[in-house]
Amino acid sequence: MKLAIIGDLQYWKAEVENLGFKMEQIKKFDPAFSFVMGDVGGSQMRSEEGLLETKEYVSRVGCPFHLIYGNHDVEYWPDNRFEYDPEGTYRKVFGESPYTSYIFNGVLVVCISIERQPYESFITPYTVYVSDKQYEWVKNEIESNKDKPCIIIAHAPVAGSGLRCERPMHNAALDTYLDHTFKPQRWVALLRDNPQIKAWVSAHFHMGHDYDTAITQRNGVVHISCGVMTCCTRDERAHTRILDITEDKRLLVYTLDHNDDKELILDAEIDLIGEEESVGRISRHGRHEILIGTDDEAQKVWYDEAHCSYFVSTKKGMLWEYSEELSDFCGAVSYEKKVENLYINKNKLIMEYPNTTLASVDLVDRGRWQYKDSLEQKIVALDELVGEKLPTVNYESYSSKEGTYIKF
Repeated sequence: MKLAIIGDLQYWKAEVENLGFKMEQIKKFDPAFSFVMGDVGGSQMRSEEGLLETKEYVSRVGCPFHLIYGNHDVEYWPDNRFEYDPEGTYRKVFGESPYTSYIFNGVLVVCISIERQPYESFITPYTVYVSDKQYEWVKNEIESNKDKPCIIIAHAPVAGSGLRCERPMHNAALDTYLDHTFKPQRWVALLRDNPQIKAWVSAHFHMGHDYDTAITQRNGVVHISCGVMTCCTRDERAHTRILDITEDKRLLVYTLDHNDDKELILDAEIDLIGEEESVGRISRHGRHEILIGTDDEAQKVWYDEAHCSYFVSTKKGMLWEYSEELSDFCGAVSYEKKVENLYINKNKLIMEYPNTTLASVDLVDRGRWQYKDSLEQKIVALDELVGEKLPTVNYESYSSKEGTYIKF
């Protein structure tokens, strides 16, 4: 049973004719069902008109479809937070909930939809937030179907997936993975505690499929990134995913290249029952093997045992925080200057710069990774510099098509 995975449909009005043509390209491969991965619409995003327009174009694929919300579908700024009702508008257009589940060929497919973050916990308009209510529904749906292999469909990946993204943009904007600044640990635990979850399919990064880390495997779960077909591509690729769930519980992962649609490209084959090793173009990087970026490199790495975190200083002056619990970057705590030394004073991370300037951030404050980096607000007095100097750790660097990686 073929499923089309249609990535972020952000587009310009000038693209409309071409968008219809690309839907016809998908139709040619005869999918039985389509999933639209959110962030939809042109100049009418976050409106009933935008959803209706998306519905019209996706209908050209010629099969039933389900649309989940992405972060841009629900985002708001503090000065217009009551202007648009994402959930109410969705139900008006589609008559159902944006998060739901399906069973195809005996395989459970669970759809997770981004929600608008509560205003009282507002940090950034881009957050990929999921409510406790939806999380409990997802957890119950999966645990109630333990006898079925499970595929998760979500706008954003889970923390620690290792999928290719563009740094520093994503971590700096606090929207790299699901529940990035809220409760990302629960999604990591959900995968750990439910081995019947075999694959997690996401979009969000706007990157093509011809990278080693467009498909990854971590702790038994295969993470599959879906590209885009519109002008919102970040690497000039125009890719759509086609998945095929076979009768014998195998998942075939294909690329539809909209610039050369003569045939599908088989990228991976996943045994959903779990008896055989998944094969194909699948990256299996270690949990301490992480992407720094395409034009940056690491200079020092420190380890904070008390908070189970690594801090990575780069040539460009970024100071990334990496969580051992998540096996991923949380974000960057400094953007402006290269850090010389790091100290810990209880929950305070104190940064010493080459000119002996000191600044600090609170390691239990989830707002510490905001892109509004103002050292003037973080300057601390010299007599506050008490506590332990963090030790540096050894690491290796290597280059790849994705950019510079470090391994420690």
